[in-house]
Amino acid sequence: MKYIYLIICVFLVSVSETSCIKDFQNVTIYPYEIGDFYSEEGVMGVVFQASDDGAHGKILSLNEFQCAWGDTLLMQTNDTLNGNENMKIIKQINQWKEKFPAFFWCDSKNIDGINGWYMPAKNELQEIIVNREKINETLESIGAESLFGKNYWSSTEYSQFEVYHADFIIGEMSFYAVKLSVNSLYVRAVKEF
Repeated sequence: MKYIYLIICVFLVSVSETSCIKDFQNVTIYPYEIGDFYSEEGVMGVVFQASDDGAHGKILSLNEFQCAWGDTLLMQTNDTLNGNENMKIIKQINQWKEKFPAFFWCDSKNIDGINGWYMPAKNELQEIIVNREKINETLESIGAESLFGKNYWSSTEYSQFEVYHADFIIGEMSFYAVKLSVNSLYVRAVKEF
């Protein structure tokens, strides 16, 4: 793949900081492989899943946000394969944006005609864990935050009070993250292409 280098600043939604990321402008093209940088039609991320000989797959957002998962109601967000299904359940709740900050942050990436960003399910995060070395190489090469040493929310509930999360400290999925934890977990959005 050919890349044209450009420095841009990415605004981190809901945070008063900006992060400068070396980016590639409008020139990444199919076929994609796991770990590739993706930049098409204003959407940027790192490929963590590829199918159809690299024509389709899923990307991980370049930025992240530290926040609580949300309310301790049992929401029945049980889908382990597709976080978009869990996202649909949450978005039906009154005042979901205030009650579920991790979901809201992921959804807030759907602006300016871009849609499809959602909070990953348990198995989607498991794929990211498996491919973390390639993903982190790309994130670091463009000046984005790496995944190492952090924990990330999934959209999949374990119980009324706990959620599955990806532990990038030990490199596996765990289930004991309390939904209301604010300081210990991050969220990244994913999107199909």
